[in-house]
Amino acid sequence: MGNASSSSKDFKEIAANSRLDHADLKDLLKKFNSMAVNGELNKEKMKKVIDLKYGGTDSAFSNILFNLFDRNNDKTINFQEFCLAYGYLVNRTLDDIVETSFKCLDLNGDGFISKSELRAVVLMNKKMEKYFKVYNKEKPLDQINLLPLEVSNVNKEADELFDQMDVNGDKQISKEEFLQLTASDPVLKQKMSNLLVKDESLDFFSKK
Repeated sequence: MGNASSSSKDFKEIAANSRLDHADLKDLLKKFNSMAVNGELNKEKMKKVIDLKYGGTDSAFSNILFNLFDRNNDKTINFQEFCLAYGYLVNRTLDDIVETSFKCLDLNGDGFISKSELRAVVLMNKKMEKYFKVYNKEKPLDQINLLPLEVSNVNKEADELFDQMDVNGDKQISKEEFLQLTASDPVLKQKMSNLLVKDESLDFFSKK
């Protein structure tokens, strides 16, 4: 297994871009090297790490996390991308919040958000909420289920959001539609940002 390494110059550049300090970067380097192979982390390895940490995985959660990390869309994550993702999560006012939201919600990376993708993300949020707030991270994620009424309410919420954003009625939300709507509607922008489950995503970096 190869390790990622960073010189002082690299750390300085990454720190500036991610708004993290040297101590943060040293901790992140250890975390990254514990997961990466030859200095890279792919989606399959990410899923295995999530499964081990949470006692199961949710495809929407793992896809959101991976899309958040994979800044250049090359299907792998390097150390700099790993740090930028962490920096995004801890600095909640970064300028790229809208584009990052779209990228993460586009689960399959086809350039559009479908109704099924939005439903999956809202459903995942509800499931992760139970994992953290109801079961206090003590019940494996793959053993947490939603009641039929909860699923119905989640789908209704997702469908209402989707219909609000699908301006041209073509059953998919383009990046252009997403950016225009969130730029003109602060409430919608906040809702989309919240769908990234930032607190839950940030927990991914914790030692437990």
